[in-house]
Amino acid sequence: MLNYIFSALFCLVSLAASAQTSPDVYLFEIKTTPTTLEILSGKNISQNPKYDNQPSFYDDNTVLYSHTRDSLTTISAYDIKLDKNRVFTNEPSNGFFSPQRLPESEAIVMVRQDSLGKQRMVIYDYNTAKFIKEVDSNQVGYFTFYNDDFFIASVLVPNQMDLYSGHISQKNSRMIMNNVGRSLQKVPKSKSLSYTVVNEDQNLDLYVLDLSGDEPTSYFVCELPIGRQDYTWLDENRILVGSGDSLFVYDLFGEPAWQFLVSLNKYQLTNITRISISPDGKHLALAAEPVE
Repeated sequence: MLNYIFSALFCLVSLAASAQTSPDVYLFEIKTTPTTLEILSGKNISQNPKYDNQPSFYDDNTVLYSHTRDSLTTISAYDIKLDKNRVFTNEPSNGFFSPQRLPESEAIVMVRQDSLGKQRMVIYDYNTAKFIKEVDSNQVGYFTFYNDDFFIASVLVPNQMDLYSGHISQKNSRMIMNNVGRSLQKVPKSKSLSYTVVNEDQNLDLYVLDLSGDEPTSYFVCELPIGRQDYTWLDENRILVGSGDSLFVYDLFGEPAWQFLVSLNKYQLTNITRISISPDGKHLALAAEPVE
C-alpha cells in the first residue's frame, strides 16, 4: 500500500516537473521532539528564476547552496540572521556544485566543473574565498566527509555512479560499491556515513558505512520511497525524505515503514529533493520547485 501511495505521488510530481524545472532553496525554522517535527516559519531564500539547489549548512547561521545567475553556476552563502545572500565563487570558466563545510575546519569543499567537463573536488577558504587545493582526480559527482580527511564520493562512470572512499592526505582512492545514488550523508552523533545503492527494482536502498571498527562495514537500513533519490538524517535515529510538498520520516526504532510527517503546501512548493538540517537542529533547508 505504501509503495502504491509513493508511486502515485511520484507520478504527480513528474507531471509537475515537466512544466517546472528551476528549483529554489527554502529555509524553515523547526522544532523537533523524539517523535515530531513542527514547522514554525519558512521562506524562499534564493528567489531566483534559474536553478538553485543542493543546500547544506556551513554553521547554525549560514546556508550554502549552488546558485545559477546568467550562465554561471556559483556557490552562494545565505546569512540567516541578516537575511542576506552573498556570492562565494565567481569564476566564469568554471561551474560549482555540492558545497559543504570541511569538518573541523573553516574551509568549504565543493565540486568544480571546468570548461572541458572535468569534475573535481576542490577546497576553498570560507573567509577569503581563495582556492586551497584540489582533492581527488576522479570524476566526482557527489561526496560527504567523515572528518577533515576521510570522505566517500559517488564517481561518474559510464551509465552509472560508483562509490569510492579516499583521504585528502593520500592521493589514492578505493572503490567500495557499484551503481550507487547521489545522496551521501554523515550520520549525526555516530562513527558512520550513509549512502544508497540501486536495487534490482531500480529503487534505492539506504546503507550505513560503519567506521568504528578496524575495517569499514556496511549494513542495510531501508529502501527509500519509490522515485526518491534524496534524504537526510533528522537525528541519529530518524531519516527524512521529501515527496511532492510533504516530508516523510523513517524511525530506526519505530515501525519499519515511511510515515507522513508534515505538509509544506502552504509555502506553495512541490517536488522536494535535497534536504539539510542545521547543526543545532533548529533549521531545515531544502530544494523544491515553486508553484506558480
